[in-house]
Amino acid sequence: MKPLNDRSVYDWIADLGVDLIYTSDMPAHRLGAYLDDQRIILCRPNLTHPLEQETLHHEYVHALHRDRSCHPAIEWRAWREAARLIVDPLAYAHAERMSLDASYIAHELGTTTKIIEAFRRAILRGEILTQVA
Repeated sequence: MKPLNDRSVYDWIADLGVDLIYTSDMPAHRLGAYLDDQRIILCRPNLTHPLEQETLHHEYVHALHRDRSCHPAIEWRAWREAARLIVDPLAYAHAERMSLDASYIAHELGTTTKIIEAFRRAILRGEILTQVA
């Protein structure tokens, strides 16, 4: 469910008392990381806006839950909750009526294909309930 106010992921991160640091000093395959001991989120600089939002929402969920591991269940929770925060169910339903292609829907919603795929998977698993008419 999307928040009912105009606050952004940057505000949510700050509200947790977590610092956000942009750095290229990460393994090549990583776009971001949450380090609980230091209470920081690392994010690779110069990402596209959709990729930065995907990364920050995912790491925000880790920070919210004070995650300390990369267990598959923890990673899935981070993807599912990030998708729930990013994707508006009404906009998703409208885009899906135009095309079932995840890339098309991601483009229409200004997000990433990975977020759309996580949103779909969560719906199919009954972990995100939508009430779209």
